Amino acid sequence: MRPIHRTALATAVALTVSLTTVLTGVLGAAPGTATAAAPSASIVGLKVLLTNDDSARAADSSYGTDGKGLYELRKALCAAGADVLVVAPWRQQSGVGGKMTVPGFAPVPLTVQAVSPPAAYAGDCAGAGAAGAVFGVCQAADACTSETPSASPSDAVYVALGRFAATHWVGGPDVVLSGVNFGQNVGTTANHSGTVGAVVTAHEHAVPAIAFSAEVPHDLAQIPNVPFAQTAAYAVELLGDLVAADDLDGDLLLNVNHPFVEAGATLGAPVRTVLGASNDIGLTYTGDVPSTGGTYQVTAGTPAAETRQGADTTALAGNRISITPLDGDWTLPPAAPVDPAPTVTATSVRATATPKRDRKRPYATVVSGRLDGAAAACRGSVSVTAHGTVRVDGTRRKVAVRGARTLALRSVDGACRFTGSLRIKPVRAALARRALSGTVTVQVRFAGTDALAPSRGTLRVRLG
Repeated sequence: MRPIHRTALATAVALTVSLTTVLTGVLGAAPGTATAAAPSASIVGLKVLLTNDDSARAADSSYGTDGKGLYELRKALCAAGADVLVVAPWRQQSGVGGKMTVPGFAPVPLTVQAVSPPAAYAGDCAGAGAAGAVFGVCQAADACTSETPSASPSDAVYVALGRFAATHWVGGPDVVLSGVNFGQNVGTTANHSGTVGAVVTAHEHAVPAIAFSAEVPHDLAQIPNVPFAQTAAYAVELLGDLVAADDLDGDLLLNVNHPFVEAGATLGAPVRTVLGASNDIGLTYTGDVPSTGGTYQVTAGTPAAETRQGADTTALAGNRISITPLDGDWTLPPAAPVDPAPTVTATSVRATATPKRDRKRPYATVVSGRLDGAAAACRGSVSVTAHGTVRVDGTRRKVAVRGARTLALRSVDGACRFTGSLRIKPVRAALARRALSGTVTVQVRFAGTDALAPSRGTLRVRLG
């Protein structure tokens, strides 16, 4: 999405990314707080699928509105040793959100066509495994031309993860990055951003994904100085932190915005945020149109003031890098009871997995545990879910695995307990009997009742 100028912005998204570690200072901290950065791990060999909503061709040599940020990010990733493949829209696709090309009664052709990087970036990835190859995706049965309709960012990610990336890598990418976008994607603007839509599509495929956007300066004369290179450098740093923390898994979905810092000002520390409650464009419709219809003029106006605590808009206005965890799920959470007020007793989930290293196929792990403080009101159930990305033994391929079941709570010897077998299977049924290896996160959630507060616990299981 290409905003016209900086403003306060907004919308709320549930923050369900579970991150541990050295990044607790940013991603594990409360929104609006920050701590000192931790040392980054190497990203040498990390397989990165790179896309954007500004196009793969970088035809705008003046301001970089259609892909300069992508090539700055490609350059920084390859310089750090990552293995980069670019699959992006053929033409500028700002503001299309999660738009997908959907066939009707007949197939719709999508052409994936090689793109020559601009001369200034031609040799950036010569030593990488995929050589930093760049492809644009258009809606055509023949070669893409300057007049060919473009595929969307979500189309590009979908075809890359579903088919095309496998022609370059065994096992697909380790992470999908979208950007660096020309302009911030914060607040309600993020709902309509093709940059963010691309990473939400990757999240649907259980691939970790991060959107990166660089703020457009408020002073239009400074637009040639959009901080593409600074954002790309921070992307490499953040990836290293995530690798070091072992947080680069299929649940990771982040929206990162880097501020434009004026001369004499200082870049602040990264901060965890929520999506704001305003927007960064403030669309205004001018003109008088009769009841029979007519034409309005759509212009950028003044957005509403930010009202949400810990908003990304507030962070950006304070020259801080905004990191917003998303969950890609628009499901409305259950409404909290209002009357009568619940009687809440503090609880906590304790859970164990047996065995902690499961070598059998299909993988069946016994999860058992207790709710502390709940013996007097033991009723209801806990939901047990497993998720992770593991390797298929004998290959470099990675696959997503899942598991889920509900376990009833029972009062046993004065304690509120649960136990049951959790089957962990690849998302692709054809791989169910293959040997897998890797760590899977298991979460046990108790939703709460009128007598007991909600709680959750997390543990790890090793497959293979």
